[in-house]
Amino acid sequence: MSTEFLTLEEAAERLGVHYMTAYRYVRQGKLSATRVKGVWQVTPQAIDEFRQRANERKERPRTGDDSRRTGDYVNELHTCLVNADAGGAWGVLQRAIDAGGEIGDVYLAILAPAMARIGEEWSRGEIDIAIEHQATAIATRLVGQMSPRFVRRGRRRGEVLIGGPSGERHALALAMLGDLLRLEGYDVFDLGADTPANSFVHAASKINNLTAVGVSVTTTESVEGAIDVVRTLRRAIGDEVPVVLGGSAISGPEHAREIGADFYANGARGFVELLDSITRGSSTVDDEMARETDSKSKAAKTTRKKTPSEAGGSGAQSRRQSDADASNN
Repeated sequence: MSTEFLTLEEAAERLGVHYMTAYRYVRQGKLSATRVKGVWQVTPQAIDEFRQRANERKERPRTGDDSRRTGDYVNELHTCLVNADAGGAWGVLQRAIDAGGEIGDVYLAILAPAMARIGEEWSRGEIDIAIEHQATAIATRLVGQMSPRFVRRGRRRGEVLIGGPSGERHALALAMLGDLLRLEGYDVFDLGADTPANSFVHAASKINNLTAVGVSVTTTESVEGAIDVVRTLRRAIGDEVPVVLGGSAISGPEHAREIGADFYANGARGFVELLDSITRGSSTVDDEMARETDSKSKAAKTTRKKTPSEAGGSGAQSRRQSDADASNN
């Protein structure tokens, strides 16, 4: 008995979708198909199985299904990034968006965790630095492709200056933070990584209604640069504009204050929440942030291992906390 085969056009008609949608299902592995002499062939059984899986997804509880799907996206994106599959990586993010994912969550719940995993693998010596750099380059292009979607219409909430101090090499986290702030209605001026203190002052002097300055510090090598930025800004613009420190090299509110900053931001979400409090005129925002992060800071201090630079390692080793830590601003 011969097996019945349908063309992809016929399969799309049976599913009630456009041809390109059916093609995307095949590329994503959701619809089984075989390509024979350049023509896709789909069996009726494959269509029935596709419909059954679709119905099962609809019947699952929303929260659990979302959690499972997010984990799948992270795993898929991680695989694409370490294998230098830029097209596949973009496809993962596009699927997440098509499935109803919030644009900000695509950054924070998918791209950032995938990059963080790669950074950890490099730190443990499981992958070569070339793979980490390659993944970061692809992730940077992904952010560039997604950036135009981070637009919020309506009244602007304020103007924010962000950048990395001298010695800070990681710009990906800043680019992601900038997009997330734009999505919240802020105008963002991103100086990128490795920016001298005087350049922060120059940029700040050109912004009429500066709400805050955010300084990203992800490596121990850039802490001295951050101190210089804060001091130089204080001399130039005084205390009226809040200076916020964040990043993996800043252990918490106390550390930020020691450097001279007004506030500490615990990751990108923390920075957004902090700005919201500042624009509302909250006088207790720093105390609130301190209480929320105090226990985390103490735990981090008691378990903190020596950085490679403190242990006498090379400069390259000490940069193992890289752009992969994209959830920190």
